[in-house]
Amino acid sequence: MYIIVDVGRKKLFNKRRSEIQIIEEILDLSKNGAKKTEILYQSNMSFSQLKNYLSCLLEKNLIEESMVLTGNGISAKIYVNTEKGNDLLEDINKIMAYFK
Repeated sequence: MYIIVDVGRKKLFNKRRSEIQIIEEILDLSKNGAKKTEILYQSNMSFSQLKNYLSCLLEKNLIEESMVLTGNGISAKIYVNTEKGNDLLEDINKIMAYFK
């Protein structure tokens, strides 16, 4: 993902995502519930990075772990946004809209 910041006539490109962008991406993926592997592949980060972010989001009560039954009767752990997490996602999206 590229961030384009308009500075007068120059545009600055930043190839790296900020922590806020990564958190926004995780919250967006988990708003309807997502497995860890789904978040991992969709957000394009390492397992250790994801583990740290999920731990932080869980600690701050922005997401919660939930167990669901899959179609073949096996239970799977998913991550789902809390109300607080959905509120933060909305706020981040509003702020990011100003810079697009």
